[in-house]
Amino acid sequence: MTPNHSLHRTRPLAALALTAAAALALAGCSGQAPSAGGGDADALNIGIFVDNAFGDGDFFDQASLAEDTLVESFGATVNTYEGQLEAQNFAPLLQDAADRNDIVYVLGFEAIDAMVDAAEANPDTQFVFIDGEAGSPEITSAVFRTQEGCFMAGALAATVNAAAGASTAGFIGGVNAPVVENCESGYTQGVAQVAADQSVASQYVGSFVDPGKGAEIATTLASTRGAYAMFAYAGLSGSGVFDAAKAGAQVAPIGVVADKSALAPGSVPGSLIMRVDSVIVDLTEQYVDGTLERGAVLDFGFAEDGWAMAYDEALVDSEGISALEELQEAIVAGDVQINE
Repeated sequence: MTPNHSLHRTRPLAALALTAAAALALAGCSGQAPSAGGGDADALNIGIFVDNAFGDGDFFDQASLAEDTLVESFGATVNTYEGQLEAQNFAPLLQDAADRNDIVYVLGFEAIDAMVDAAEANPDTQFVFIDGEAGSPEITSAVFRTQEGCFMAGALAATVNAAAGASTAGFIGGVNAPVVENCESGYTQGVAQVAADQSVASQYVGSFVDPGKGAEIATTLASTRGAYAMFAYAGLSGSGVFDAAKAGAQVAPIGVVADKSALAPGSVPGSLIMRVDSVIVDLTEQYVDGTLERGAVLDFGFAEDGWAMAYDEALVDSEGISALEELQEAIVAGDVQINE
């Protein structure tokens, strides 16, 4: 975000402070664990495990945002673990997490099998899987109402298009998986809610890790189908939309998971933010209160602070932001129905 662009958020994000101690190497394991911050010897101990590494500027870093609040609100010691996408790291890291912590949050589908094994072997430690169903009675699952968040991304796209005189919103999916198709459905409904005369041009990359292909699709949707506001639910492939904007393509990319304004300064009207930090804090409060159930599947939308919208006031006028905020409030109130 450039200095001349002020970002308007519908809900403020927690401040990021990574006050981790020096990492300790696990014997025979190249993954990093644990890094600890805050608290004291008698504190509640909370583990946050990611199957890859922090510093992604995305999903995993959204979890990191919870650390300050966990320390300040619960007096917790927070231990973080990085699997580095090496399967041999997962089991020893998760066992160490179980040994050291009262509750362990796990992010990343690559480690799901190792997490289930660790949860079954360590019944005294509560395991929580973030952003999916673990399918185990020993693990609490937190899922996000994807179509609801993507609905607001579609509403933003239609608002941006209307201001620019464009009639087509672009959608880029990673692969034809149910969660991505749910997002496309929500996005299309959001566009229609704001501007029934606008259409959606969509295309799938076929991969979550091909930003070059994502950029190519974004440029093509803009040049051949007139798509202007564009939203990608495509993992790393989605970063290609921002690359296309920086290269001069006439597109207005909408971010997802985190504030992505820095990826294409001056071109990003807003972002759909996945409040992983808020969900972790909420679930920790339930754990402390003794109400967090093993095996439960809990879902999060705008009402539960699972999603939030951030808008660039230099690119979306106050009238547009007000209308979008009213629409979000209507979703929370149950006055807007979003089909799956």
